[in-house]
Amino acid sequence: MNKLVNYVYWKWDGVLSKEFCRSALEQVDWATAETAKVRSTENDVIDATQRRTDIIWQDNTQPLGCIAKCYMEMANQSAEWGFNLGTQESTQIGRYKSTDEGHYDWHMDAFTPQNGMQRKLSISILLSDPSDFEGGELQFKGIEDQKILTVQGSIVVFPSFIEHRVTPVTKGVRYSAVTWASGPSFR
Repeated sequence: MNKLVNYVYWKWDGVLSKEFCRSALEQVDWATAETAKVRSTENDVIDATQRRTDIIWQDNTQPLGCIAKCYMEMANQSAEWGFNLGTQESTQIGRYKSTDEGHYDWHMDAFTPQNGMQRKLSISILLSDPSDFEGGELQFKGIEDQKILTVQGSIVVFPSFIEHRVTPVTKGVRYSAVTWASGPSFR
């Protein structure tokens, strides 16, 4: 089922099969993972108080990137955001481990425009079965009480200027895929 919730995000519950999610994760070489960084005023830095996640970058010609593009376009039309979209960034597959208290504190994905372009839409795809981890909830500022991604293979799309977080994983491991669509600067 797809639906717009509180005009903040558009979601589809369990649209990707467990087999697809499992296959997508089996193709990831975690030996090449890097520690996720956060944007600072001057450059990207590692800040474990803000974010503790292992990540892998994947080209958007891979299935997850293609799926993300389709769902961002559908949400942009269905939610009537009507953003002028252009490029899509590479897909980031994230691993949030309870042993590291994996998390990503409050942040926005939108940055100051660069070369007349900025992030406009964000997408998150839950690749894990929620029974495999505890905590690790994607939350939006002001509606923290809502469970957003509760089924493996669920997808949520939201404007990149919406403040959000992933709460600490307290048991198991949470896997997700995220990417962003950019377009000409907002006016």
